[in-house]
Amino acid sequence: MLALAGRDIAPPSANSMSARLAKEGVVNERFALVVCDAQPDALNALPCEARAPLLDALEACVGTARRAGWLVAFSGLRFPAGYGGVSSRHRLYGGFQRLNAKVGDDRAHWFMEGWPGAEIEQRLAPCPEDAVVWRQRHSPSEELLQVLREKSVTKVAVVGLRAAYAVQATCQALCDEGMMVYVIRECIQDDTPECLTAVVDMLLPIYAEVISWEELLEGLGMQEEAAACRTRAFA
Repeated sequence: MLALAGRDIAPPSANSMSARLAKEGVVNERFALVVCDAQPDALNALPCEARAPLLDALEACVGTARRAGWLVAFSGLRFPAGYGGVSSRHRLYGGFQRLNAKVGDDRAHWFMEGWPGAEIEQRLAPCPEDAVVWRQRHSPSEELLQVLREKSVTKVAVVGLRAAYAVQATCQALCDEGMMVYVIRECIQDDTPECLTAVVDMLLPIYAEVISWEELLEGLGMQEEAAACRTRAFA
């Protein structure tokens, strides 16, 4: 049960979610999947018990989106050598710059261009038709928004890391673009279960529908893909 503005709001059931999506219709809609910060430097910060199921869910989600002909767009962090251009006082990334100034690139290179940890996770390796957009800030880049505009995207599913950082910032920006935004519950993670729960329950619903991948597929009439999700869940 969610509490918002003094009211108790029950999360929508799978059936009501599917009915609403079906009522919205899919005619003339264009879909995209935005994958946030699915890079080894972010994934390796998660405990193994959270990282492994997240990667499995992301791999299945990306594969289904590609087969359905959706635009798949990867948004990732990537900084130049020495964290050039990053303020040492930046709330999120200043620590990278300060440590790097002391020990150099060989020892401090999180999300740094030319290092393996800054690449997209190999299990999700981008295809030629996918969009890959890099940024050096918390908010999604204008380039990502422009790619979605050029493809006339109207509905976006957002997945990846971290819920309180890139996922939230991306949802907020897409909401401002007037797009319908869905966060796939099993395809996001954060540093701790407590942080993830707080963001999923209280923050993300401001900008997006928080929904399972199976529920979204069912609502879009993709019954075979939804059935495959159920099969994987009980495997």
